[in-house]
Amino acid sequence: MRALPHPPLLSQIRLPAPRPTGLLAALLFSALLACSPRLSPQATRTAPLDLTGPAPDVVILSVSGRCAPSCAAPRDNWDYLGSRGTLDALADAFTTRGLSVQARGYASHPAHTFTPPALNVPQRGYAALQDDLNALKPWLGAPRPPRLVLLGHSQGAVWLHHLTRVNPSVPIDVQIDLDGICLGWRGDFASLLRARPADPSPLEACDVIRVAGRNLNIKDVVWPNVKLNLEVQSKRLPARTQTLGLPVNYLFELTPNTRLDGTRTGLERFVSTREDHSAVSYPRSEAMGWVTGRLLALTRDWTPAPPGPATTDVGSRP
Repeated sequence: MRALPHPPLLSQIRLPAPRPTGLLAALLFSALLACSPRLSPQATRTAPLDLTGPAPDVVILSVSGRCAPSCAAPRDNWDYLGSRGTLDALADAFTTRGLSVQARGYASHPAHTFTPPALNVPQRGYAALQDDLNALKPWLGAPRPPRLVLLGHSQGAVWLHHLTRVNPSVPIDVQIDLDGICLGWRGDFASLLRARPADPSPLEACDVIRVAGRNLNIKDVVWPNVKLNLEVQSKRLPARTQTLGLPVNYLFELTPNTRLDGTRTGLERFVSTREDHSAVSYPRSEAMGWVTGRLLALTRDWTPAPPGPATTDVGSRP
């Protein structure tokens, strides 16, 4: 596939820097950090990505978002989608139909690996994600390549839109956005990314471009190599929830995703009326129920690889 030209960027939109709130606020914040519990991540049930063996039917790559207060982002960001079972819930939509699945989760961070102090467990960042995508290319070039599914929440969705933008020759079967948000993007990553020159840089992932005569954030653009995009947005108005979350939502996405030509071909959107920005990312949320339900309907032609030798060359893809 021919590499796509990168649209010219408009003036960047930046949030004003927060003002100091005084000694008392600083002391309270320090106390919260000191009292925050050490996280205990849980392993996924889904088979981990194993590039040394035969290709599965489906590969899922997920990127979690910004850590919640009172953490220090991006230092304390971590792969919570894997730990809380969301990655497994997505994989179950395929394994229940006999499809083999391998998955790997990443944290919202530009580094290859890093270790959050609150976790003390190494986390994979965007550089590791890009390396893994490169390593997948022999599988993706086989006669029967695995289906590639991307899952991102909050800042994680931003990283994945950048990934699909800078890898135009890699076909993405499904990209799932759970309330993609740019809040804190440049403040979190500017110093870390300036030492990692790239064109385009991930720092541009929340800039604005012209799309079919409109100004759109790059994170709201679905690139041509993505076949299907399922977008979830959290509630706008106060509402009680039967799952997790707060009655009043503190952060939510408003803009629907769009193709480069201004159309919404292959794009679907669900707006939760009861779940906040965090709640939509949990495995038993209404949002994830909608995602898995749509996947069951839209991927009925995905069939398991026929029995054969342990090799990626097992016939043509339906």
